[in-house]
Amino acid sequence: MSSDPGVKVQRHQRGMAWVHAERRGIAEERLEETLGRAVREWRGKVGMTQAQLAELSGLTQGAISRLEHGKCMPTFPLLERIARAFGSALLVSMEPDRGVTVTFAGDAEVA
Repeated sequence: MSSDPGVKVQRHQRGMAWVHAERRGIAEERLEETLGRAVREWRGKVGMTQAQLAELSGLTQGAISRLEHGKCMPTFPLLERIARAFGSALLVSMEPDRGVTVTFAGDAEVA
């Protein structure tokens, strides 16, 4: 489990794992920070380094670091590349007055 209060990491009994990051519990957090936190947590759970994620997604390690630390707002094509590199689904839900939820889910083995 994550030590981050806004991130939940769970494993389903059939082997599916997911990372769930919510912004609603951290009012001052920006959307790009929530997205970055979800990427960082999922990368850690699947046992991938920033360099490995960069290579698989066609980005630089520096770009992955900026993304994970909320220093940039990722585009949809960039998020698609990240999800493809992980081999995982990426779900982003935005609800008025309820906040933002970012979830990575997949059958990948988690470390």
